[in-house]
Amino acid sequence: MSNYQGPATLVVGASEIQVEATLSGSRDGETWQWGGSVQTGDAEEAAGPALDSADLTIRFPDGREGPVVATHTAIGSGRLKVSGRGEIPF
Repeated sequence: MSNYQGPATLVVGASEIQVEATLSGSRDGETWQWGGSVQTGDAEEAAGPALDSADLTIRFPDGREGPVVATHTAIGSGRLKVSGRGEIPF
């Protein structure tokens, strides 16, 4: 099992949103499962574009990254639930 808590960047097209991430992941046979939550600094303005994008990536300070899908956990809170696809990037 892998865990990550710390800074990350959500990349939405040409825009970057700085977040604090709390993520965990594991491998079940050949399948990787990972996700958790991220907290944006600006609740509505930053989170809105992330949810509308099918091309959303999370990038970590060491340069590793992975594609994610994001959903609101509470409207207006700036907290997003994220689910990753593919190998765990942290």
